[in-house]
Amino acid sequence: MAIPLGVAELLGPIFGAMMYGIHIVTFGVALRKLLTTQSGRWKRGSEIKWIMVVVSCLLFIIATLDLVMAIITIVQAFVLYTGPGGADHIFTHSAGYQTMTKSFCVGFQSLLGDAILIYRCWFLWNRSWLVITLPLLIWLGNIATVVRFLDLLAEATQGLIISSAVQPWVQAFWALTISVNVMTTSLIVGRIWMVDRQNKKLGIDINRPQTTLGHAMRNIIESGMIYTVVSIFALVTEILGSNLTYPASHLEIHSVGITFNLIIIRASGMTRFLQSTSASASMPLHIHRHTTTTVGREGTDLFSLSRLDKESQLTKTLEQSDMEIPRP
Repeated sequence: MAIPLGVAELLGPIFGAMMYGIHIVTFGVALRKLLTTQSGRWKRGSEIKWIMVVVSCLLFIIATLDLVMAIITIVQAFVLYTGPGGADHIFTHSAGYQTMTKSFCVGFQSLLGDAILIYRCWFLWNRSWLVITLPLLIWLGNIATVVRFLDLLAEATQGLIISSAVQPWVQAFWALTISVNVMTTSLIVGRIWMVDRQNKKLGIDINRPQTTLGHAMRNIIESGMIYTVVSIFALVTEILGSNLTYPASHLEIHSVGITFNLIIIRASGMTRFLQSTSASASMPLHIHRHTTTTVGREGTDLFSLSRLDKESQLTKTLEQSDMEIPRP
């Protein structure tokens, strides 16, 4: 049974408010990790990763703006408007500033989240532009898709994002978003898997049920699935022309920020683990002569270091790009 437009529009802010609560909590914890040390001291300006701070704040601000616009629309439709057509008239009368703002927020939030994924992939692969060429081209194409979608929405006689004029562009947007997410996540996981596989070949960590890098791969996939599954849900609702696309957009806009914050929180937990492990380890660090593969700012030979040194170096690289590595 089709869901009425008014019901779908009302469900959107309800789901959005639930996700917003999670977003607030993760945003606060992530900001604390970025701005303070483990001892609770405020970090100096040179110690703060300002790019991650700015991105985290932007994701939270955009999500807040989207929820505010949705609430304003709901109040106008169900409380203030008393004319003919009821609440549906407010939702369909034109592409007003609320519809344009909410659509812009969803597009911008997804593009920003994808940009961070591409950046992490580029950083982890030793700043290789060749590796990210395809995801970057798709991302640039998605920018054009969002611009075209907003342009058509502004000219539409009815402010519906599921109208026939704009629906193909919205479908293309979600399809490209999913493609970038899957590709970059696969490249990141593949990079870590390569190091973990070489560890096992060298006889490192063979007695542990799961290595630190194995935990990293598992949790990268888990976090990536949050964003990917919600994006797939949004794409399916668009293809079916269902009004559920409105709740889906509210879920998606917060899933980006929540996933980003969880990555920061888990990376911080892994840093504490490695520091305590390195401090208590009595085993010497040996250098082996094997084929080298470099990762990170210093060009460290990841495949020729013993476990503690190797995983510490990769973790440093992952932490710099704010990859998620949880506490084992």
